[in-house]
Amino acid sequence: MRRSSTWGATAGLVAGLLVAPVASADLFTVCPSGMSGVVTADTSCAFADNVRWAWYSQPGMIVTAYSPVTNESYTMQCTSAATTYWPEAKRCVGVNSYGVGLIVFID
Repeated sequence: MRRSSTWGATAGLVAGLLVAPVASADLFTVCPSGMSGVVTADTSCAFADNVRWAWYSQPGMIVTAYSPVTNESYTMQCTSAATTYWPEAKRCVGVNSYGVGLIVFID
């Protein structure tokens, strides 16, 4: 009895994974520097360039970068990402004070 309930739970999990939607890739605009990109209008190229600078100057996958537009600093978590523009990019994600997501791609 216990074995069949475990199997049923496993089968349900597998079935759920098979019908789960696949995440789509982010579309981003490459900034004038050519070294970073932004996904939303809530993220400026000046901030994206600062995220890139922070990535290369701070250790670890979590960096803090300053936005000259909002005059605030934001914590961004970066992970490896492949894009059609940069084969070995980083995708950095954070949240502003309004709870809006900030997404930046850096080379």
